[in-house]
Amino acid sequence: MDEAIEAYRAFLAVAPKDHRKVPDSYYAMAMCYLMSVNDQSLENATKMYRMGEEAEKLQLPCFLPYDPSIKTPIKLQIDFICSIEIKLSTLGIDNKARLKDSARIEVIVEQRQWQNQLLKAKNKPGLISIPFTYQARVSQRIAKSLAGLKSITFRDMDPVKDHVYEQYVLSVTIIGEAYSWAPSIQLMIEDERLDYKKLCIYGFPKDQGEYLIKKVFRIGSKMNIINPYLRIGASDGKPVIRIDEFSSIMMQSESEYVVNMCRCCGAASAPYICSNCKQARYCTNECQTMDWQLYKHKLICIKE
Repeated sequence: MDEAIEAYRAFLAVAPKDHRKVPDSYYAMAMCYLMSVNDQSLENATKMYRMGEEAEKLQLPCFLPYDPSIKTPIKLQIDFICSIEIKLSTLGIDNKARLKDSARIEVIVEQRQWQNQLLKAKNKPGLISIPFTYQARVSQRIAKSLAGLKSITFRDMDPVKDHVYEQYVLSVTIIGEAYSWAPSIQLMIEDERLDYKKLCIYGFPKDQGEYLIKKVFRIGSKMNIINPYLRIGASDGKPVIRIDEFSSIMMQSESEYVVNMCRCCGAASAPYICSNCKQARYCTNECQTMDWQLYKHKLICIKE
């Protein structure tokens, strides 16, 4: 591509400005830039396209109207790439904005406060923690067949109504670890739209509790929940996802997991590790600061 671009540049350097092949040359250079892979490709292609349009205005009247066959597909491709970059940019903004959502912060901090009490109980034998739960109002049943299941997200659920969404599957990622399995395994999860909920898992073999929280339901692991049950909390009235039928959980392949997930934003391959607990990972100093200040990481930061 570089050789082609240089050839067009050499032609433009000597060709009269009103030469009928000048616009074509700019458009051809724009196409070359679009086919190359680097950070400046779109910017350079857009620049060449605009120079081609300017060159059209210098054409002799006998060559007008100018209608190069290459122009339209280039314009469509540039517009398409621009729309994708705008969407990705917006997604990045929304992704960061969600981290400062007051409702999200409240739910995660409340979960960590409860976990803090569990950790204190473990470290102080005289401090007793009595597990307690309310019975489910409705029964969750496993689907007889996985065929025909439809995808669902938290936004599709009624946040004020106890309901089992039969014939649906909820795909989630675990974003917070569990510290206990009595009376349930309690986790923080995000769906495919990056919305969050608390997850309470019941119905598992109690002798596997420790194994499940340490080896299966880990931060970054992904699961599909068949016939998800949105339960309204009996004591606080807040919606959670409750699982009573343990077989309704289908863990996704480990190749789909988010490895070394940032404890704050959920990004993969987070390089920085909390110097105190040696567990929490962060992708940036900004995320670590946010997790400490907004999400009160100190509540669950136990020095190893």
